[in-house]
Amino acid sequence: MEEINEEIVAVIEAAIYAAFGQYGKNFRIKSIKRTESNMPEWRKAGLYSQMR
Repeated sequence: MEEINEEIVAVIEAAIYAAFGQYGKNFRIKSIKRTESNMPEWRKAGLYSQMR
């Protein structure tokens, strides 16, 4: 399995904090996975809606 760069993790954490403000401190990143590049748009939209 390919390892994720620490800088990418830091950017993701910063984006979560920026989106949720002080409530972002309550989030914990358990894993980061790449999505399939050939994933249909409807499936991507479903995944993104679950993240909100």
